[in-house]
Amino acid sequence: MERQILKARWVFPVEGPPLERAIVEVEGSRIAAVYAGDHPRAMDLGNTALIPGLVNAHTHLEFSHLRHPLAPAAPFTDWIRSIMQSRFESSVSVEQRILEGIKESLEAGTTCLGEIATSDESLQLLQQAKSAPHAVVFRECLGFSAGRIAEQERIAADFLEHLPVQEDLFRIHPGLSPHAPYSVHPDLYLKLIQLARDQGSPVAVHLAETRAELELLEHKQGPFAELLTELGLWDPQILSDGVRMYDYLAPLSELTSALAIHGNYFGETEIEFLQQSPQISVVYCPRTHHYFGHPPHPWLEMIRHGINIAIGTDSRASNPDLNLWNELLFLREKFPAVSTELILECGTLAGARALEMSEELGSLAVGKRADMALIQLPDLSDRLSSSDLLLNSRSHVSRVMMNGGWIN
Repeated sequence: MERQILKARWVFPVEGPPLERAIVEVEGSRIAAVYAGDHPRAMDLGNTALIPGLVNAHTHLEFSHLRHPLAPAAPFTDWIRSIMQSRFESSVSVEQRILEGIKESLEAGTTCLGEIATSDESLQLLQQAKSAPHAVVFRECLGFSAGRIAEQERIAADFLEHLPVQEDLFRIHPGLSPHAPYSVHPDLYLKLIQLARDQGSPVAVHLAETRAELELLEHKQGPFAELLTELGLWDPQILSDGVRMYDYLAPLSELTSALAIHGNYFGETEIEFLQQSPQISVVYCPRTHHYFGHPPHPWLEMIRHGINIAIGTDSRASNPDLNLWNELLFLREKFPAVSTELILECGTLAGARALEMSEELGSLAVGKRADMALIQLPDLSDRLSSSDLLLNSRSHVSRVMMNGGWIN
């Protein structure tokens, strides 16, 4: 197989400084070389930047048919009511929704997903698609009442038996998602964590997403108690007295890999715990966080404490699209003092770490898979630095490579 030699105005390896007028050589499905300089056989990609394929560490593909985020954004429990209604009212099949999400993700430069699934369909479609991102598919488990525990345990155990076929041993992995403290019985939560630990599987949990969640745990009252009452599920005896968010984080430290999704209201106690638990990553969803009007997210403080912060889009139920590149542009706009290199790492290598794929993905390094996004840069190359050019509002993903082949 002939070696591909690609030349770009800039190359951002992530695990090293940006390289100007640089080369990435691809042999088969792997990166063979990365260096500044030229090559007589190089394919000149013009005024572009090569970056690793983006990693969307948290999404729900089943809502990919939505053209606008669901309303109202507040109170959050009303938005949840809209979610439940949307699931029942949509005329678009779950399969079609997921396929739309896969296509949109790839076209936006995302080559790896952390997908939350309410059925087996995401796993099957990602395995069967000719072109689909690598993924960890977390089976969502719901059940606040004791009567749902056995059923949800069985569903989770069955899902984890979906081991990848031989050619997908790396590409697709199953995991579990005990949805959130307000939707999963505490005993079920612990049983699912134990099952994942015994199977060596990753876990993703929505934690500290809203103040109402903290109110439910600490005081057994508030909007979530009202919603659970409305659904006929509320029993204050289900929750022990004095439950803290820490009590949901602590069991995750028994796993080899866990995602604490959102973490909008993690406090000092949780941040100190996460600092000592490197196997737990926090997934920050910037535009979803903004949509719900939360106060500033502690992502930068957590990074200063050495916590791995990955980026996700969440779903189109709370986000205008599944474009992770737009998440990074949003971060550049909102946090102009944060380095481009750090923002890019959160959208690539940090996500790969969170999904236990950093040995294969997340940076442009020799031996890793040749998964890349080609970024078209604005015509300002001589006047702006590499950092200003890359996350410029006029930059966009123009092509995507997976396993050494261009897919568009």
